[in-house]
Amino acid sequence: MDGAIGDAAAAVGAFASRPLFGRSDEQLCTALVDLQALSSLTTAVMAAIVHEAVGRDLPKRLNAVSTVGWLRDLLHISPHDARQLVTLGDVLDSRPVLADAVACGVVNPGQAVTIGRILHEIPVPDLASDRGADPAGGDDVDLVHRVESTLLGYASRFEPALLHQLGQRVLAHLDPELYDRRLRERLEREERRARSRRGLTLSSDGLGGIRISGLLDVAGAAIVSAALEPLSAPHRGADGPDARSAAARRADALLDICQHTLTCDRLPDSGGGAAQLTITIDWDALRRDVAIGQLDTGALLTAETTRRLACTAQLLPAVLDGHSVPIDLGRSRRLFTGAARHAVLLRDGGCAFPGSDKPPRWAEIHHIVAWQHGGPTNRDNGVALCRHHHRLIHHESAGWTVRLGPDKKPEFLPPTHLDPHRTPQRNPYHDRR
Repeated sequence: MDGAIGDAAAAVGAFASRPLFGRSDEQLCTALVDLQALSSLTTAVMAAIVHEAVGRDLPKRLNAVSTVGWLRDLLHISPHDARQLVTLGDVLDSRPVLADAVACGVVNPGQAVTIGRILHEIPVPDLASDRGADPAGGDDVDLVHRVESTLLGYASRFEPALLHQLGQRVLAHLDPELYDRRLRERLEREERRARSRRGLTLSSDGLGGIRISGLLDVAGAAIVSAALEPLSAPHRGADGPDARSAAARRADALLDICQHTLTCDRLPDSGGGAAQLTITIDWDALRRDVAIGQLDTGALLTAETTRRLACTAQLLPAVLDGHSVPIDLGRSRRLFTGAARHAVLLRDGGCAFPGSDKPPRWAEIHHIVAWQHGGPTNRDNGVALCRHHHRLIHHESAGWTVRLGPDKKPEFLPPTHLDPHRTPQRNPYHDRR
């Protein structure tokens, strides 16, 4: 650890080691304010380092999928926190006044990002000719400075969400014509941006649930709401009033729509086969009525849920050998589709590359020994890789190679510039039995 950073960490550690019960209420509040200022400064420095690393193309040179992925693996933080660091670094680099304000403790990182986004909406050179300003856009530059100064003054009293609302009011007061024009342009820009950023993710919450998060544009969200609303209305049943929360009713409505779509049997193929729910179940445990099921996402199911789905869902049976890996399928076909694809995915549990957590549905199957060189299409010659790492393995200059270990599980040999001894590495994220 750097000397100065080490001294700061030691000072915080010494403070943390002192008992808090003996401190007054005022001292507790003061300590919180001081630690928040220290945390803000630390976050700003980290964001500046991230911005510098991106400028050096460091994440790409380290074979990271993205800057967010690099930060997640390096710092063990969530993708949301990683994105916040990247955004803050960009804002502080482009807004020196904001960077100084964060360094002096005038604003915190969340406020700085909010102010930076508001200032980004104010064009400097493009409106100069329309408004009769000088060629350098002096009037607009002055407007930026006035909005920035006003919002910095508000920062001592308001949190980021309120700062954003105040920023719009400040702009409307200082230049109503520009505000109206910018509002129209902002709505059009946000619609395009939301459309390009649309997405849906499912991730474990660590408590047995799967968190669904995503983003839609306004029109798309209206379509989803129109579909969910009729199915999520509260209803009174034989057991009394609907005890579900509004959020729970919407979640159940989404499941109803998806279940109905699956039963219609009109979905396109998924990974070379019909859309279906794939569950791996131990036969002896199933006979003893204590089976734990495993979805093709890697998630585990209780015995009760496994039995229920076995009664109602379309399942793909998998024959497992003594090492709990699927049987191979020979060299009768070139592409890993259908059962051949599932055989590899059931063994690997997702992208097998070290450090990747991509689930099976995002994986492609790579021939360890190329087909044209005599490699068969079976379990022992296939490995599941996400698209990024599939490209990496095929890129000879990258220096990565893959093979099966003695237990018939994939392991990867890094290039010599990363590890002179080329020690085999395995993926720690997927549970492979």
